[in-house]
Order: sequence, then C-alpha cells, then structure tokens
Amino acid sequence: MNKKIAILTDTHFGVRNSNIHFTHNMGKFFDNIFFPYLLKHGIDVLVHMGDVWDRRKYINFHTLNFFKEHFFDKLRENNLTLHTLLGNHDVSFKNTLQVNSSELLLKEYGNITVYNSFDTISFDGIDVDIVPWLCDDNQDQIFAQIKSSKSEICFGHFELDGFEMERGVVCHGGLDKKNLSKYDIVLSGHFHHKSSDGTITYVGTPSEMFWSDYNDSRGFHIFDTHTRELEFIQNPNRMFYKLNY
Repeated sequence: MNKKIAILTDTHFGVRNSNIHFTHNMGKFFDNIFFPYLLKHGIDVLVHMGDVWDRRKYINFHTLNFFKEHFFDKLRENNLTLHTLLGNHDVSFKNTLQVNSSELLLKEYGNITVYNSFDTISFDGIDVDIVPWLCDDNQDQIFAQIKSSKSEICFGHFELDGFEMERGVVCHGGLDKKNLSKYDIVLSGHFHHKSSDGTITYVGTPSEMFWSDYNDSRGFHIFDTHTRELEFIQNPNRMFYKLNY
C-alpha cells in the first residue's frame, strides 16, 4: 500500500503583525478543508517544510493559543504525526538554527518532531532527506551530507536561484540548484508562489497573505512516496478581491 503524506509549508502563524483576520482565515482553512480532507482519506502523516511561525523574535499569545487549538491540538487529538523542519522565520539568528521557535513552543507534543539539522527519515521504506534552512553554521556540513546520501527524494527550505519568490518576481543570487542535482525529486518551502522545473517543486503557501498573492493558487499537497505523484488540493478561501465599478 502506497504511503501518502500531506505536504504543508510557510503557514507563517502570526503573519501581518498577528492580524486577527488572517489568523481566522487560516483557522477556517484548517477546520473546513485541511483536517476534513486528511481524515476522509486516512492520511496520518504531515510534513511541514518550514516557516511555521512568522515572527523570528517573539510570539503573540493569542496567535499561539489560536493555532494550538486549531492546528497542533487537532493533530494530537486525531493521532496525526507532524514532521517539521526549520525555515528562516522559525529561527532567531541569521547564522545559526540553535534558538528556534518550533523547538521552544512544541515540546509538549509527542507526535511532533522538529528537525534542526540534516536527517533522513523513512516513509514506508522510502528514504527522504530532510534539510532545514541553510546558514553559516550548517551549510558546509549539510552539503557534505547531501553528497554522501543515497536518498532520491529531498524535503527542504531552500532559496534557489531562478525560481519565482512570488508570481513574476524571480530570485537572483540564491543557491545554485545544481547543489541538489543528485535528487530525483526536491520539494521545498520558502518561496510562496507554487512552481516547478520538473525536478524541484516549490509547494507554495496554503493561503493568501499579501496583495501579491491575489488570484494565485493556494493550498496544500498530497505526496505519494511510491508513485511519486504530487496532488494539489486548492484552498478556495481568499483574502483579496478586486471590485470593478
């Protein structure tokens, strides 16, 4: 039986200065779309590709309480396992992942594993490399681990040159994608626009956060580890509308 995994990234809990409208919009996505889909289809494993939180230095207590109720507690109540790697918004410093919000805030959840370094995990016998945000403190070591790895699939939080950060805005000066050429499939968080070059796929954010997101598809993915198919599930909820009059 093929193992299907839910793929989510860049939720940015507390986005827009913990604006309550964006918070509740994300809650509506979890309550009405995300969890009902997972439970209906018997999917019990979720990988979050980083940037769980928005603010690097502190947390708004309403934001923390809201997403404990609407996301983290629901994972535990429904016996769902979460693997989450660190994104750049989850860490306090630019040059190290040592102090990060996910490890500090999620210790009470036995069903959640936070990855602050390179690791390889197996999903139903299929090995997948997990790569958190690259920085001065870990980059050389992680590149060496990638080089020696035998995995064909990688999940990470990469800033890659030549991909769209948001629709129409291309990244220049990022990491050369040749550093990941050994993999058959790379799924990544970080850039909010969903895009792919055939091998590397930015899975995109689950909801609109800025006007640049207007009318740009948002949602989550289901990844089949054996067929390697990636299915997109669109979030119909929107934050931005244009009225012509």
